[in-house]
Amino acid sequence: MNQTMSVAVSAAALWTSPDAVRPLDAPALESPARLRAWAAAQGPDERRDLWGRVDSQLLLGETVLVREVRDGWARVNAPAQPTRKDPRGYPGWLPLAQLAAPAEATGEHVVVTEQVTDLRDAPGGRILADDLSYATVLPARRRRDAFTEVALPGGGFGWVADKHLDAHHTRGPLPTAAQLVTAARMFLGLMYLAGGTHGLMLDCSGLPHLIYRRFGHTIPRDASDLALLGEHVEVTDLAPGDLAVFQNDKTGDVYHTGVCTGGEQQVLHVSQTDWACVDGALSERRRGHLVSGRRLRLQ
Repeated sequence: MNQTMSVAVSAAALWTSPDAVRPLDAPALESPARLRAWAAAQGPDERRDLWGRVDSQLLLGETVLVREVRDGWARVNAPAQPTRKDPRGYPGWLPLAQLAAPAEATGEHVVVTEQVTDLRDAPGGRILADDLSYATVLPARRRRDAFTEVALPGGGFGWVADKHLDAHHTRGPLPTAAQLVTAARMFLGLMYLAGGTHGLMLDCSGLPHLIYRRFGHTIPRDASDLALLGEHVEVTDLAPGDLAVFQNDKTGDVYHTGVCTGGEQQVLHVSQTDWACVDGALSERRRGHLVSGRRLRLQ
């Protein structure tokens, strides 16, 4: 089975298997997904337990290739999240109820530029879905009263405030260092959540993945894959906007990343040890694991 479908909720968790779901994950499986309730149900122990259960998240409108359907679940690949795990895109499982036929093609796309925004049934009207994430890309149909009508998976339509949108151009200019740092700082204080790629919940590599998507570039969402992008930068030459690469000194595995905001010791990163997105001087342990950087930006 090879069927193209699209995510029909604000964000769908990409599960390692249907059996990985816990009772407290029920809000994340609904349509619409109740992301805030799911996040609120998870303290540090619950977030730690999520490792090995959720590998990523897919945003509203993101396309997937359905490989198999079983007991209300779809085994998919996500082409917009390239990975060495599978040339077809990041693999995993989604509830079938959170998928629909791709949205109508309009020839023009917009991207959400706020941390989250609302989808309404008319300009200033009733909320159809809340918490559309930063970097959500949707086809644009028309504009009215400072709102843009967007096409949705499954054939529906909705309206998003223009002040929360920008025109989206695939493979446009790379972001500048200033754009990368400014975008990253939008998420300061945000909770860490394994696999997060949404404006309300991120993991370390979900942050740069989301920022580059907002600027029209498809990059991997795992730190080990991000460590192969762009140009190599020595630790002593790291500059704002570079991606910091952290390596486990015992295994040699790349396990963490962040966005440099100052010199070699100033990194904004979604830190599991802090359970939050933080910006500042690195801890002694992190400094020992900072091995290089990657430069994929304009000056």
